[in-house]
Amino acid sequence: MKLASRLVLAFALVALFASGLTAALVWQAQQQRVHRFLDRDLPRAIEGEPHPPGKPPRFFEQQQRLLRELREANLRAALIALVVALGVGGWLAWRMTRPVSELTRATRRYAEGDRDARARVRGHDELAELARAFNELAERLQSEEELDRRRVADIAHELRTPLQVLKGELEALADGMLDPDPETLERLVEEVDHLALLVDDLRLLSLAESGGLALEPVPYDLAELLERSAGAFATRAQAQRVALELDLRPAPARIDPARMRQVVFNLLDNALRHARTHVRLASWTEGDRACFAVADDGPGVPTGDLPHVFDRFYRTGRAPGRSSGGSGLGLAIVRAIAQAHGGTVYVHNRERGGAVFTVTLPASEPPG
Repeated sequence: MKLASRLVLAFALVALFASGLTAALVWQAQQQRVHRFLDRDLPRAIEGEPHPPGKPPRFFEQQQRLLRELREANLRAALIALVVALGVGGWLAWRMTRPVSELTRATRRYAEGDRDARARVRGHDELAELARAFNELAERLQSEEELDRRRVADIAHELRTPLQVLKGELEALADGMLDPDPETLERLVEEVDHLALLVDDLRLLSLAESGGLALEPVPYDLAELLERSAGAFATRAQAQRVALELDLRPAPARIDPARMRQVVFNLLDNALRHARTHVRLASWTEGDRACFAVADDGPGVPTGDLPHVFDRFYRTGRAPGRSSGGSGLGLAIVRAIAQAHGGTVYVHNRERGGAVFTVTLPASEPPG
């Protein structure tokens, strides 16, 4: 039985119960009145009023007629109550179940593939909240599906380029158009390395986003991590004539050093690709958070790109091409690893130029 039918039946049953109870109480009261009349008033009336033999006294006939009229009145009241209950109940049931029916239709349309299906929201009651929650869920699912499609397209694009290069080079080698000299083989190895890096980065992102990234956290000072990372990039920075400036204060945290080193390396690599004269590394504590930042003095991130710089394969106005050797996933990996540690990462532009990437992590006691 549908919800509307159950609601109408419930209203009808309530009306019948109320009218029946009322009729029973009225009938009981009238019966008591009749008994009083027969036991006390009728004998007195008979003594003072003559009546033909074999016929009941006139008072008795009036009392019986009154009872019949009361029964008929109770019956009419019950019928009117039932009709009103059915009418009002049917209208209320229609008003109450119409949003549910519309939500059901919208859900079926969405399940059949109509991703634009939405429920109409009326009022501010619980049913309206349910319709609003469905619409929010549909919007989120649609956005996630669109994002997944873009990710697949981006992955296909990133894989296609090195594969086409490899195919062209190998076909040329097979046709004898190229000699298998060291330079040609080196180019092929570079493309294979790029593919391997891309696959490894995608695997890491998938593990992090699914909660399957294995971490081995230990107490570690972020200042030490930044200092060692700066040493690893010193030669590259010197070759680019970019100074690495350190402003390191103790910032103990519980981290997986290898994974967090990957975060710092990606941020340093990104900073050196955009810096003009210097890159600054800083660490500090702020309440119960251990923080570090990597800042460059480059052109900064365009304002419209700031919300998207941590998306997979997102290219900002200042992003270099693929020739830089990156997989296009560095900043996405930074966010994924930071979140796996219970931390956050965000970016902002400095007033005097350049971008600042800041990572915050739960602080811990200094390592012993």
